[in-house]
Amino acid sequence: MKKLYKVEHYKKDRKDWLKNRGFGGSGVSALFGKNKYKNALDIWCSAVNPKDDIEDKQTANTEYGHKAEKPICDIFALHHPEYKVIYPKDIVMFRRKDKPYMTYTPDALLIEIATGRNGIYEGKTRVVQSKAEADEWRSGILPEQYVLQVLQGLAVKNDADFIELNVELQFINYDTGKYASSEIRSFHLERTQCLNAINKVEERQTNFHEYNIKQMIPPDLVIEVDLGD
Repeated sequence: MKKLYKVEHYKKDRKDWLKNRGFGGSGVSALFGKNKYKNALDIWCSAVNPKDDIEDKQTANTEYGHKAEKPICDIFALHHPEYKVIYPKDIVMFRRKDKPYMTYTPDALLIEIATGRNGIYEGKTRVVQSKAEADEWRSGILPEQYVLQVLQGLAVKNDADFIELNVELQFINYDTGKYASSEIRSFHLERTQCLNAINKVEERQTNFHEYNIKQMIPPDLVIEVDLGD
């Protein structure tokens, strides 16, 4: 398969990476109205009026996520000897050459040893904020925000055959607000299982760039789309 992307390295300069990452995984979830922290209008404002000083907000939860990223990946590698895990030494970002606004930053890359197939590893940490959210995770359903992020990985790195997502869930005591327990949930997604959804993720970004950004038209904030094949 012909590679449609190029690889960019940002060492450990998060501000430089943030400045150049385009839509990215979190941006795509915002375009679909599935991001709890920003929406399509936020993405549009950043694109048409980029700031020289990129704000990188660090909370206790995000700081924990950065520190836990490598240990959780190491545990994944121990549990999955069928993969060779390639963990980047710096920030590695893939960018579509034909659509440079489409980017994706993996946590690690995978090679399936028996077949040589290429994969992506994505690691997340999440503090579960409510009983309803806890029930959703325990049902085995992956929230749409995370679905869109992994679909973005497959859309940008078009030669990846699959993606593995590991999410460390931290459950709290809802009476005290303090940590109660944690567990790791794993999800495996094959490219061949979601080709239509990948195309819809790419189409949404293309339309947003060509219509909203290039023509300077603010987006509607309600986006409903069926990602099912």
